Amino acid sequence: MTDGIAPWAQGSAARWANAASAVVRSDMSQALPAEALSPRAKHGRWKLIPYETTDGLAGQMIWASPLTDAPPVKVPLDATGWHAVFVGLFSTSEAPSFAWIRLESEPAAVARSNDSTLGYGNIAELFYKVARLDGESLVIRQQYPAGARGCGVAYVKIIPLSPAEVEAFKADRRDASTRRVVATNDGFSTTFYHRPMTPEALLAQVAALRGTDFGTLVLHSFGADRVAYPSKHGYNAGLEMDDFPREGDRNYVDSVRAFAAQGINPTATLIQGAHDAGLKVHIGIRPAGWSFFEPYAEFWESPFYIAHPEWRCVDRDGTPVTRMSWAVPEVRKHLVDLVAEMVGLGADGAHLVFNRGFPLVLFEEPFVKMFRERFGEDPRGIDEADERITRLRSEIVTSFMRELRDAVDAEQRRRGDGKSLEISAMVLGTEADNLRYGLDLRRLVEASLLDEIHIYPYDFGAVEGGFDLAFFREICAARRVPFYPTLNTGYHTGRPLFEQALEFYAQGAAGVTVFDAEHLANEPNHEKWFTLSRMGHVEELKARLDVAGSEVTYKTFHRLGDQIRDSRYGPFWGG
Repeated sequence: MTDGIAPWAQGSAARWANAASAVVRSDMSQALPAEALSPRAKHGRWKLIPYETTDGLAGQMIWASPLTDAPPVKVPLDATGWHAVFVGLFSTSEAPSFAWIRLESEPAAVARSNDSTLGYGNIAELFYKVARLDGESLVIRQQYPAGARGCGVAYVKIIPLSPAEVEAFKADRRDASTRRVVATNDGFSTTFYHRPMTPEALLAQVAALRGTDFGTLVLHSFGADRVAYPSKHGYNAGLEMDDFPREGDRNYVDSVRAFAAQGINPTATLIQGAHDAGLKVHIGIRPAGWSFFEPYAEFWESPFYIAHPEWRCVDRDGTPVTRMSWAVPEVRKHLVDLVAEMVGLGADGAHLVFNRGFPLVLFEEPFVKMFRERFGEDPRGIDEADERITRLRSEIVTSFMRELRDAVDAEQRRRGDGKSLEISAMVLGTEADNLRYGLDLRRLVEASLLDEIHIYPYDFGAVEGGFDLAFFREICAARRVPFYPTLNTGYHTGRPLFEQALEFYAQGAAGVTVFDAEHLANEPNHEKWFTLSRMGHVEELKARLDVAGSEVTYKTFHRLGDQIRDSRYGPFWGG
């Protein structure tokens, strides 16, 4: 750790003390079961392809196309004790690799991928994890389920840790002070793309968070009142449909149906899986998600939304808006009951995704009536920035939060385990941007209606934009409410990302939030994931400011199959 960065926080095998003692299992024909392998392309079998790299590594890789539907295979590691585990993933033009890998003893796999076109074919040596091996095998799976992407695995490398590395790694894992990064999960996209049908496939969404600086999972339902399990208060999107606007929507419905048929609640399974990985879970709704633009509306809209057009928001000029108004007590009760039901699945708190949830109240008749009774005027005839409009909207939103607190407290009493259940929210970045929609954060904190605040200024509803962390520091200090600004993960990596995180910490943030973390864990840019998964290590972040370039090692081919790849006239020449 000569540069202040632990070897398990980077991607290079060369950084380990015993790198020269690495064992490379490059003959993947030893994978089991043998009947899953074939020397030629065959549906339901991994194709064996002999190779030799330009640095002298030789072996046989296994490869499956996006259409192969290859079964999972096991690669015996034949090792005991602490090791760093790497996989060599193949990629070439139009044939990237996406692999799910896990040790036999682990409940779910994590993704590793290579989409590089370097050298018209290459092997990326990708770090998997540090593990204490006990003679077990590495399980490699093509896809959950088979379909969209191919997979080629050339080798597995294991490096024994030195005694000093073992002790440093154990100490790092024991240090709970770094577990201050928050991961969000939108509750839809992974199912949309990967169509999980088993608990193992489902738990892949949280497997990548294990042993990292992520200490909290914020799990969304993907809409206002849509859920992925049989619910008393929520709606299972698309179950009554036999045609879908997108393949992913069908994937989602297939997955929900499969879990229901197995008697598995996928949301409760994710909550328990996150707990098993050492994370706290807050679960909640996106208040804006009542409808979506055509041709997706039919899939999106719930029976509650369809049945009550009179409770929807209306703009000041009479334009109908695809939101349900929080000025209507029945709307608030419907959502509070649903969030309480989700928390009752075992979560540690409730969450409101306000950055995907405005507006909550506009100029619909229930609000107009309340305003007239209070102020004797029609609010549609005055400036929307009038303090009275803001105040009444704030009272309505605060009423919802009090009702939610009562419901969460009731669940806390029901459990009777002495553990406090929390309420958190994802909000916009300035006081004015939130107040515009009735979200008076100062008032909510003072009334003990928010226990955590996550800040996201990049999205819908932001007018001022940006982070006013001085405001959050001021309102949160007295009640000791932690706040977590969201990182701009649009930065590739490197100094801008590190500097942003360090600035957040310098301004009093308790930690940082990574939006849609499960997607970033599955990206080919593993350098970024190593960084994001260590964002609680402040001193390490400072050290990263002086580290440039990717740590991933790529190997190119001398021979692949029967073809010489590095001759003057390779098989791709002129193609």
